[in-house]
Amino acid sequence: MLKPKNITVEITGMSCASCAQKIESAIGKASGVSESIVNFATRKATVTGSIPAEEIHKIIEGLGYKVVKENAPAISEKEIAQSEWKKFLVSATLSVPVFIISMFMLHFKFSDLCQFVLTTAVVFWPGFGFFKNALKQIRHWSLGMDSLIALGAGTAYGFSVVILLQSGSGLYFESASIIITLILLGRFFESKAKGKAGEAIRKLMDLQPKTARVVRGDTTKEIPIIEVQVGELLIIRPGEKVPVDGVITEGDTSIDESMLTGESMPSNKTVGDKVFGGTVNTTGLVYMKAEKIGADTVLAHIAKLVEDAQGSRAPVQRLADKVSGVFVQIVISIALLTLCIWLLTGNSFNDAIVPAVAVLVIACPCALGLATPTAVMVGTGRAAGLGILIKDATSLELAHKINTLVLDKTGTITEGKPRVTDLFHKISGEKETDNEELKNLLHIMGSCEQHSEHPVGKAIVNYVKNLDIEISDVKEFKTVTGMGIWAGYNWSTVLIGSERLMKENNIDMSELKQRAMEIKNDGKTVAFMAIDNEIKAVIGIGDMVRETSKDAIQRISDMDVEIVMLTGDNEIVAEAIGKTVNIKDVYANLTPSDKCDKIKALQQDGKIVGMIGDGINDAPALATADVSFAIGTATEIAMEAANITLVKGDITKAWEALRLSRQTMKIIKQNLFWAFGYNVIAIPFAALGLLNPMIAAGAMAFSSVSVVTNSLRLRKFKLGDGKK
Repeated sequence: MLKPKNITVEITGMSCASCAQKIESAIGKASGVSESIVNFATRKATVTGSIPAEEIHKIIEGLGYKVVKENAPAISEKEIAQSEWKKFLVSATLSVPVFIISMFMLHFKFSDLCQFVLTTAVVFWPGFGFFKNALKQIRHWSLGMDSLIALGAGTAYGFSVVILLQSGSGLYFESASIIITLILLGRFFESKAKGKAGEAIRKLMDLQPKTARVVRGDTTKEIPIIEVQVGELLIIRPGEKVPVDGVITEGDTSIDESMLTGESMPSNKTVGDKVFGGTVNTTGLVYMKAEKIGADTVLAHIAKLVEDAQGSRAPVQRLADKVSGVFVQIVISIALLTLCIWLLTGNSFNDAIVPAVAVLVIACPCALGLATPTAVMVGTGRAAGLGILIKDATSLELAHKINTLVLDKTGTITEGKPRVTDLFHKISGEKETDNEELKNLLHIMGSCEQHSEHPVGKAIVNYVKNLDIEISDVKEFKTVTGMGIWAGYNWSTVLIGSERLMKENNIDMSELKQRAMEIKNDGKTVAFMAIDNEIKAVIGIGDMVRETSKDAIQRISDMDVEIVMLTGDNEIVAEAIGKTVNIKDVYANLTPSDKCDKIKALQQDGKIVGMIGDGINDAPALATADVSFAIGTATEIAMEAANITLVKGDITKAWEALRLSRQTMKIIKQNLFWAFGYNVIAIPFAALGLLNPMIAAGAMAFSSVSVVTNSLRLRKFKLGDGKK
């Protein structure tokens, strides 16, 4: 038994959503298939199950469609558009004389024969693909858009040929030729627009440089990117792209990471910092060690996420899919009914055939099939460009319904990195650090803490180093579990740690006790420093609120979304942070299971809950929420559990994701309204004889193009300012 897996297959020959539905239904019925999604917009089938790829290929080809083999080059929308454009030019060149002769009623010797010859050329040259595909569809009982076009144009052509042979009047050659011409023009615009809709992945992969400069032995070689090995030393010059993911081993520079984060400001990098393939080295020459290559790079991972999201289906598409599945059969039935009614009401066959043909060519299942996928394609692609990675279309749709957003505190609202925020000492009683005595105190503080593995100790060392104060080694050091550290500095004994550590060593803290209370009331950690049993300083260490958190939370609140903070930290710290960022609903001292229970309680109250988190302990809560967001500094477990990843690690990205979701859903609803409305209104008009078949063909072509064009508006979705 094969293990369930995802298989993606590129399909050619689909002309409308009805084709996609037929293929999806056939694959879904096969043994070993748990889920089958065929996306008309991307021309791909995504199949989950234990079925071999070869079996999927057989099913698709058995329905009359073709599969792009794994090693074969993918067919781009640009190539399809170019092919349709060439066909259109040929068809238009042949059809214009037919149209002029018919519309201006030009009668000359062999004028009817001229129309016949030119129209025959249109039907059996640029228009032959419609009839060929229709024959395949009829043979496999899989009627699609090509069947409607072939029936419409073929009926007009065949009827005209019969009349011509009978030397009668009332030819419709111009209808047959112009129908094919306008449909080809519409497909050209549609393919061109679809190409723009799906350009996000192409742009992402174009960011990957083709070569890398690698150091091998005493020489430097420029090699193809696919030949780079993990662990190799690479050189990146100013202005060049980083070839793969890795870590800087030598040099300092600034890296433009806008392709990952959506932020235009370069990020400063030095030895030990990670860099990612596709980003741009803007200033300095650096050396890096390759750590991840090929499909393991962040860029490849992002491209895969975007591709998967674009191939998924939003729930809102279900009704359109159901209609598309039976659309062609319904339209053919309406066309036959139209013909019969016109004949039964005393009209000639000549008069009755016109509205029947108009019904066939004006109906458009393509618009229904493109309404949601194109918006999802553009929306997820635009999101990736903004540093927002959306796992699937369902998450994109559901995000617009969120009315309660739950935030973790540490690493989400805050930076997640404790740092020194307050320093009070006996030297001056103030925070100034410009006298030698105080610098010496800080030197001792940093030197004694440098061997500590505790976050408080690391925060103190970073604080001292950031003040450009050098530290020296200490030979005597030990950790006092749960309380702090003891160190020997020169001939002095140094203690740095909690109030309990001071009390157990009988150190008088009264001079700095008030300062310590002020720090504690702000929700920060307090550490004391004593030298030779004399109190010297009190230090405040806190996890600082991100600069953007308060503004982002306010913007989300302005969208009528309730904000709730859940944290495992104590009440004092939680309340202080909540007050800083204006969150009223704060819940502290929560375990991971407590967070899940709180989210479930909100859901039971009818809330659609979104959750933002970054830690391993957030993974259960992220999985419980209706829509989950993992910030970019998140652990892999949290990112795996999340529906949406915010690459930059900034709550502002959540606000942008919510806005983009709402705008995408607005576009989808407009598309579906237009697609359904167009068919509901246009088909009766055609049946009543109020539309000429040529006008009907033009309207049909326009309907698909308008849906895709409307979706393309999402490409202009603006970052950060609330405008669209």
